Amino acid sequence: MSHWNHLLQAALVGTSRQPVPAGEGMSGEFAGLLQALQGGLPEHAQGHLLRAAGAVAVGRRAGFIAPSLSPSDAAAATADDRAELEEPALQAAIADALDNGPLRLQHEALAAVAAAGLRLPHSLLPTALDAGRRSTELRCAVVPALGERGLWLAARNDDWRYAAGASEQADAQTRWDEGSLEQRRAVLAEQRRDDPAGARARLAAELQQLPAKDRATLLAVLAEHLGPDDEALIDAQLKDRARDVRQAAVELLQRLPASAHVQRVTAFLSPLLKQAGGAWRIDAPEAADARWKDDAIDPARPTHDSLGERAWWLYQLVRQMPLAWWSAHTGMAPAALLDWAAKGDWNDALVRGWNDAVIAAPDFDWCDAMLERPRAQRGWVGQLLALLPRSRRERHWIAELGTSDNGLHDVVGFADQACAPGDTPSAELCARLAAALRARVEAGALVNDYMLRQVLTSAAALLHPSALHTLADLPRAADETPGTSNALADTARIVRARQLFHTLSSSLSSQGRP
Repeated sequence: MSHWNHLLQAALVGTSRQPVPAGEGMSGEFAGLLQALQGGLPEHAQGHLLRAAGAVAVGRRAGFIAPSLSPSDAAAATADDRAELEEPALQAAIADALDNGPLRLQHEALAAVAAAGLRLPHSLLPTALDAGRRSTELRCAVVPALGERGLWLAARNDDWRYAAGASEQADAQTRWDEGSLEQRRAVLAEQRRDDPAGARARLAAELQQLPAKDRATLLAVLAEHLGPDDEALIDAQLKDRARDVRQAAVELLQRLPASAHVQRVTAFLSPLLKQAGGAWRIDAPEAADARWKDDAIDPARPTHDSLGERAWWLYQLVRQMPLAWWSAHTGMAPAALLDWAAKGDWNDALVRGWNDAVIAAPDFDWCDAMLERPRAQRGWVGQLLALLPRSRRERHWIAELGTSDNGLHDVVGFADQACAPGDTPSAELCARLAAALRARVEAGALVNDYMLRQVLTSAAALLHPSALHTLADLPRAADETPGTSNALADTARIVRARQLFHTLSSSLSSQGRP
């Protein structure tokens, strides 16, 4: 256990019950500093603890060496083969984004550094690693920007171990054996593209020895080039002790309509769907089936779930059935099925199950049908839009926007949910959104439209780089309220940062860097 964790334990239980850990066993100037800080009378133990914690907190950010490892034994960081980002303005913008910016801006900053073939300067490594600690979604962007010193530093701090792994210069086998989860996922994905069977065998050899999070993440890689040969390995994970792994297996098997799992779910669901007098009718199960557990069908309804017990059972079955089965079985298209469900007793269970199914195995026609429902009947809009290609996605946004841009707030909000970090709506749509936002600011709408303030900063981080100039230098007033002033200042800061990030490659070229 690290010295930091010993200090945490003492802080949690109290210094009267657990003494402040001494710096004995350490060597060097840092050990001497700890021993000096912790000297004095026992009744001053709380002060000793706080001073030691402050020193160790700073030391950890610089790669503090654990008590059991002397400085002479500590492995040095591998030499970097990438140049360091040196532009002061860019460094300042990245530091500000990581400290104060929205997640989308942080991702763009780190991705811009990696895409330019550079690495973060050493002074920004703790800030970037802390940002990844706070947000798991950001970690895939943090790691490629760290460089060798960043990987070395991550291995010496328990909070940063998510980024610890093999050297960036290591071969694929070493990155698989010694790498971080993200490195191992990348190795498996690369092999899956070129050698699907080999990737499956690699995963099968280690799957049961991995932590649950790793099992779920790596199993999902099989989605690429998924085929019948993968079924046996995936089906076996339906009985995994971890819910996330079972769910990952279900989502993969839904994409294999001929799989034994889908056939078993069909046998459970088919008797519930009947046709009488030319009309289809569905009923919910009367009781749970003991065999459900073998297919990761959970009969236990969560206490506070909005569905009743029978509706919960129906939902559990519907969410695991491939969407194509419904049209093939009933002859109804997705839009007609949604209309049919709305007239029955089990609409909530059906629509919720269909939504889960379309998220697991995207079907564009189902997405369109769900998004075209009346506003009161729509749900999960951002998730559904994220599944569509840009052209089909933007058709819904343009319809929502309307001829007078009345849907501006909703479109920016939905686009922020639907566009993955690094993705934006089209340049044409972004130009229209930016112009509409500027017009509202110039009309003084920020004074009373509190939602517009949030929409404005979200748009600054989201819109295509070609539209950013429209949001630059928005008009200011001497009598601005604090809320208006903050919104305009945040927007200006985000726009300036993104313009810097966008010109990173051209800036580097002008300096003669690769």
